[in-house]
Amino acid sequence: MDDQIYVGHPFYFPTQVVMVDDDPDFLDGVSLMLDSSLSYCLYQSASEALDYVNSAHQQVNLLQRCYSNYKTGHQDSDSLSHVDIGKLHEEIFNPARFKTSSTVVVDYSMPEMNGLEFLMSLKNPFIRKVLLTGKADMELAIKAFNKQLIHQFIDKHDPKLKQILNSTITSFQDQYFRSSFKLITDPIIANNHDSFLTDIKFRDVFAEILLKTNCVEYYMIDAPHSGFLLADSAGKRRCLLIFREALILEHADNLSAIGAPDKLAQEVGKGELIPAYDIQSENLDLDHPCIKNWEKYYHPGIKIESRENYFVTILTGDNLPQNFQGKIIPYSDFKESNSLNREILH
Repeated sequence: MDDQIYVGHPFYFPTQVVMVDDDPDFLDGVSLMLDSSLSYCLYQSASEALDYVNSAHQQVNLLQRCYSNYKTGHQDSDSLSHVDIGKLHEEIFNPARFKTSSTVVVDYSMPEMNGLEFLMSLKNPFIRKVLLTGKADMELAIKAFNKQLIHQFIDKHDPKLKQILNSTITSFQDQYFRSSFKLITDPIIANNHDSFLTDIKFRDVFAEILLKTNCVEYYMIDAPHSGFLLADSAGKRRCLLIFREALILEHADNLSAIGAPDKLAQEVGKGELIPAYDIQSENLDLDHPCIKNWEKYYHPGIKIESRENYFVTILTGDNLPQNFQGKIIPYSDFKESNSLNREILH
């Protein structure tokens, strides 16, 4: 699986793939084909797999915590959606987040129930459904796909099974986020203040930052400014702050107006230094800590030239805001301690 994560999402964390087949030898073999960065569960028992998948997604409570809808009139269309961006990052403290099943891959021919019956019994409507078939089941799989009962079918004897399976899972994990968290994503993207989410050049730079820092999960934040909380597989956290160029230039002018050190005002004006605090809520003067000890509150900046230029800076370690520093279960620990990864459950 490609480690690159695309920033079309306001938040992202690794999800799990569940594979179900009554043949333990096939399960063991196909697990070796999956990308090493992938979290997966192997089940021989369809009923046990069904219980696991139907219970796992209920443990991620982003919608309940972050999304609300208010009636503004008598018509069904008279409503206002609100997303509390300040609470999105709290999902990083949810130890069950990685158990979210985004994709289920199931064999058609099984004794307890066939694969199609299994997929029709999933309670989470957003899970991507993949049916593994033999030649005898291919016609049935095509009909199920055409009726949109499944999202993909794969011949389990295809010589390119490894490539097909991994590319399908990568695509479906992305699709899961786009569909399952649409109520959160759409209102955020509709807010022009956060237009960097739909900016192609910003997305490219953001993807590069994720790759260079080995980050596997991220969450949009709005304090101390717009940006993202990032975490790598070992749990090391970084905070990416994003400023529009116009706001940075305005801030540089304000620094000059209050008599701040010339070096500070000049380097902020060039985007070489970026503030690590909410510049719009602070009443700055020469006695303000952010000016007296400015080396602590300003950090190297990166310019992103696009339809609307941005400046970003990355905070780490002691520079992280306190509410981002709590104890978490990192992805590497989850994968290591998750006995379901290589164990075939009967």
